Amino acid sequence: MSSSNRHSGEVRASHILIKHEGSRRKASWKDPEGYVIKNTTRESAVAQLKAMKEDIVSGKAIFEDIASRYSDCSSAKRGGDLG
Repeated sequence: MSSSNRHSGEVRASHILIKHEGSRRKASWKDPEGYVIKNTTRESAVAQLKAMKEDIVSGKAIFEDIASRYSDCSSAKRGGDLG
């Protein structure tokens, strides 16, 4: 967070969303028919996210690149940036 954001009280957030068979809406921008989502278990989604986190924390990957490639949220087009 830049110093100007700290003083203005603004916060930014980013995320990576991996949908699964238990997701409320089983479609996404990258899987419009939900074929992959309907066949992804919650456990598999969690395992994928843990592996991504490990790669990001270790420096093997960049958050924005992972979000852009794997997130089911439309924010993927902005590297996971929610604003």
